Amino acid sequence: MPNLPAEIIEDILRRLPVKSLKRFRAVAKSWCFLIDCENFVKLHLRQSVISNSNRNIILGGLGLYSIDLDLLDKAHVIKPPFYYKSVDGISNSCNGVVLVMSEPPVLWNPFSREYRVLPDCSVEYSTPWDSYSKTAYGFGYDSRNDDYKVVRIVEFRHKIAHVWMASETKIYSLKSNSWRKIEDFPYPLPFLRGNWRVHLNGALHTLVEDPDSIDSARIMAFSLQTEKHYQVPMPSGIRIGAADVSLDMIEGCLSVVCTNRSRVVIWVMKEYGVKESWTKLLSISPPAIEKNDFVKPLVCSRDGYKVLLNCDDKKLIWYDLRNKTVDNVPVDGMPFVFYAEVCIESLVSLDDGKKVEKQEQKKEKKKEKIRKQRDDFLSEGFKLVL
Repeated sequence: MPNLPAEIIEDILRRLPVKSLKRFRAVAKSWCFLIDCENFVKLHLRQSVISNSNRNIILGGLGLYSIDLDLLDKAHVIKPPFYYKSVDGISNSCNGVVLVMSEPPVLWNPFSREYRVLPDCSVEYSTPWDSYSKTAYGFGYDSRNDDYKVVRIVEFRHKIAHVWMASETKIYSLKSNSWRKIEDFPYPLPFLRGNWRVHLNGALHTLVEDPDSIDSARIMAFSLQTEKHYQVPMPSGIRIGAADVSLDMIEGCLSVVCTNRSRVVIWVMKEYGVKESWTKLLSISPPAIEKNDFVKPLVCSRDGYKVLLNCDDKKLIWYDLRNKTVDNVPVDGMPFVFYAEVCIESLVSLDDGKKVEKQEQKKEKKKEKIRKQRDDFLSEGFKLVL
């Protein structure tokens, strides 16, 4: 290895999983410097995305687990380095980072084990006496400013009618490690949904009721870059009164899942923002799945012929797009009930500047101590000569 050019070493390292890279930091100072370098962190993430490698499924609910997507053989227990309750939900993954929706919320990289507890964020809006509040979170990446952001909405609904009355919106920036108030959302979020699971193209997406039609829904997006709202077209002919409709994402594409008693239909938007690009991915019905099963698409197989589905938060199945058949995926150690999110391994750091500053201060103190010892030694030496 010492005779290999630095470019070859870098090319090899950026293909490895995070666990190996963390271990290889101890090989040499040059390797440690390279692996910790921000440019290498981005190269490693890009390589994993392009090659569809280093991907895992994070299972939450009754504890936390990870499953290697290339193996799908065993659920490994994850022990967060912070206080975690099973009732705390976990958001979508963004570049290997997730948001733990606890009090206070925590940004966490499950594979590097770095985390950031978000600062306190008070509610400024005065709660009306006839209302109650509910909180929803969204998490994503602002590529223009190279910043990870969390959006928190506190909605106020009528105690009896449960209708939306008002809301308060704040946004957190990892770079500044602070919250600030922004313009309130002009529409209510889906009732009893705790967070956006769909982050795509630097925007958070959610389904909302169409005010112009009782049985219709809209896809609304909130850009983390411009902090503006915009509408994304829905597939034609979908009525929320006739089916349970949910929004997801698979392989970088928006997907709409329509569930009724007889079948589940999954649509994908092949070209973002283009209504005509909505394509029916699959239609599945009993006995392949049980009646009224909730279905969530997770990933496609490497050859693109199969889709991994989470069925009713109880089991994983492969759906074959060519043969229209299903295969159960037996995973050793998997909990009997769970929710699942796909998460790519990354080295994205959540350390703040204060930690770096403390490290620099320690170095300076060490240097100062060495200088003092040297000066004392020289002083004693001169005394002996005299």
